[in-house]
Amino acid sequence: MRINIRFEFHIHICKSNDDELKEKTCKELTGECFLKRAEQEVEAMKSIRSHSTIANYRCALNAFRRYLGQDLPTDKINSDTIRGFEQHLRMQKVSPNSSSCYMRSLRALIIRLKGESAKTLFHKVYTGKAKTDKRAVSESDIHKLKSLRLKRLSCLRLARDLFLFSYYALGMPFVDIAFLRKSQVKDGQITYLRQKTGQRITVHLEPCMEEIISRHSRSDSDYVFPIITAEDPDLAYKQYKSRLIYYNRMLKQLAEKAGISKNLTSYTPRHTWASVAYSSNVDLPVISKALGHTNTRTTLTYIKEINDDRLEKANRALVNRIL
Repeated sequence: MRINIRFEFHIHICKSNDDELKEKTCKELTGECFLKRAEQEVEAMKSIRSHSTIANYRCALNAFRRYLGQDLPTDKINSDTIRGFEQHLRMQKVSPNSSSCYMRSLRALIIRLKGESAKTLFHKVYTGKAKTDKRAVSESDIHKLKSLRLKRLSCLRLARDLFLFSYYALGMPFVDIAFLRKSQVKDGQITYLRQKTGQRITVHLEPCMEEIISRHSRSDSDYVFPIITAEDPDLAYKQYKSRLIYYNRMLKQLAEKAGISKNLTSYTPRHTWASVAYSSNVDLPVISKALGHTNTRTTLTYIKEINDDRLEKANRALVNRIL
């Protein structure tokens, strides 16, 4: 008698994309994937945080995602993970200040998910602000820029006028100029909330500022300047970022035309106003208030080094009091 034995193998192939597998792995371990939860938190904060803050959070998450390679359970993120991320950024030639910005954003998100105790994860990484070169120019450079003869409706003319307007308006940041609406200009004043900090700023409207506004104001827009056209917040912010890049490009051309050796950027009029005000003996707290800073330490990063002559005079005055 012959016995036939037959073996059958059944192979089932299931297709699943990588994201689903990674998410499943997270859920099996702890029930929570950090990157996914963090993205949800960022989305929920869009109505209560500035566009720049939301953009910083997203940039930090994107950089962290590239470092991790896949999502991780929130409970698996520890101080070694954070230090490894910092080392990764250093190897990628990311500047200390940019790396610090990523770390601060990541810290804020992790604290939202894990609580205040998560601060300890960042104790051994850099989250400060390194001292940078001052971006101010001299008053004579401002005069050179103002004296340039430019075509009335040219992009260079608009860029120069926006630069001067920023200087005239207590160093108003470009982002606040871009989003400035006509309803915020009334009764001889400009009143706005800083996009970055939410601080309320009031600027007296000088004739030179009114002249620039009237030159560029359009009747078909609620915005003061022709920088942003969109009403949708997300689209408006994208327009602002695009215009900022173009504005800085125009400022570089203006510096060359005016014979200014230093590089001009959107930050220059703000730093210059602070430096000129300080050298003109305006009190530091007054300058801080004008710039919308919450403390004078931030203001000092905007101001050129105090020259030796002023230090010498200040010391002589103190010494003479006791002689």
